[in-house]
Amino acid sequence: GAYKAARRLGLRIPDDISVTGIDDLALATALDPELTTVHLDAERFGEQGMHALLAVLDGRRPDAGDIPVQLAVRGSTAPPRTP
Repeated sequence: GAYKAARRLGLRIPDDISVTGIDDLALATALDPELTTVHLDAERFGEQGMHALLAVLDGRRPDAGDIPVQLAVRGSTAPPRTP
């Protein structure tokens, strides 16, 4: 959707605007230019979410936990322009 909107406005990715996503879905590498995205372990994300939900339903405070993520830099982002 962001790619379509940018193109409708006459913007070039990444020349005029950088675009990023999250989840690192297969679609990310099918776009042109390929989408810079945050890769996360979706299975672990869902598992931790379910544990948190079950804790809340049981009247307990959910365990705090981090899910490691990794930035997959691709062609949809560019360094900031210097004024």
